[in-house]
Parts: sequence; structure tokens; C-alpha cells
Amino acid sequence: MDQSWMKASCISEDYENGVEDFLQFAQSNAPFLRGKYFCPYVNYANGRRKTVNDIRSHLICDGIVLNYTKWIRHGESPDMATISQSESVNADMGNRIEDMIRDLEQQGFQQAHTPLYDKIENDSNKP
Repeated sequence: MDQSWMKASCISEDYENGVEDFLQFAQSNAPFLRGKYFCPYVNYANGRRKTVNDIRSHLICDGIVLNYTKWIRHGESPDMATISQSESVNADMGNRIEDMIRDLEQQGFQQAHTPLYDKIENDSNKP
């Protein structure tokens, strides 16, 4: 799927069309919970679920997370991801806490929240 729109100006026609294409892709492919999908808005970074209309508003008004180039939260296959040598990939996509920490860059998260990180790490290993 073409993602060139993500770097376009939020007020451009290309960007608006890209948002609509993204939303159609998400609605066709992404898992949803009570009509809500992960929101790739810059301040949420897929950390919250929102309705399609809320996602549209957030993306048009404030933009999308630019490093979200593989839309795994919205139905794109993680197997097709391009991986640089410096990136690590966890094949188990079932642990959302680890995914969120990875999205926040784990090292920075650990430095800022070491006690919280330890608790989350311990909790993530419990059934």
C-alpha cells in the first residue's frame, strides 16, 4: 500500500486521500474492539483505540506517526516488514505490552521508568 501520503502536508489533497485509503484498509483488515481501532495519531502512537471518525479527525488535524511504516496494528502482515540489522523483531505478536514498550523505544522507557518497567516486565510474564 502506498504510504507516500504520510509525509505530505496534512492540508494537502494527497494526505486527505491517503487518510481515507488508510481507514478503508484498516476497516477491511484490522481487528477491532466494539467498533474501535488502534489510532496512529502522533500523540497516541497506536496506544489507544478510537472510532474511525475520531482517527480521521486526529490524522487530518495533527498527523500520523511517521515511523509507522508497517501497519501491523491495522492488518498488514508483519512477515513483509523490512528489517534493518539494528532492529530486533519479536515473532510473538500476542504480547501487546512488549509491543507498546518497543514502540516507545525500550531503552528510553527503561531509563525514564525503571521501577515501572520492572513491574510491567514482571506482570507481562504472568498469565
